[in-house]
Amino acid sequence: MANDPTPGGEEPRSPFAELLDIRPGISKDGVGSAIMKIQNMHLQTAGFVQGGLIVALADFAFARAVHSVSQPGQPTVTIELKMNFISPAKDGTLTATARILSQGRRIVVGEMEVIGDDQVLIARGLGTFMLLRPGS
Repeated sequence: MANDPTPGGEEPRSPFAELLDIRPGISKDGVGSAIMKIQNMHLQTAGFVQGGLIVALADFAFARAVHSVSQPGQPTVTIELKMNFISPAKDGTLTATARILSQGRRIVVGEMEVIGDDQVLIARGLGTFMLLRPGS
């Protein structure tokens, strides 16, 4: 998920996250989070949250973690993401939290987890972001 920079170093907005009703949480000191109240539009035919949506939630939390350590206005992009699904999610609210594990000049590696209201682990993953040059 690419993040378009906004003027003045403000946090980038994500039309994709807005479309899915994913709300931003924290973005500070290499930690980011995102929250999504499960709605009918998020469910697949068996009645559980569609897996790609869980990945999108985790990716958005990771983008928020990366934004907290990148230069103002610096665009970023996900270059790799792996998720393990642990438990299905059906209702309530999902919270994704991401933490930076390693940061170089252009590459950032982090871990993500998604939990439900009852603190049950829904998914855990590992990802890599690239810090792009402004104007890329």
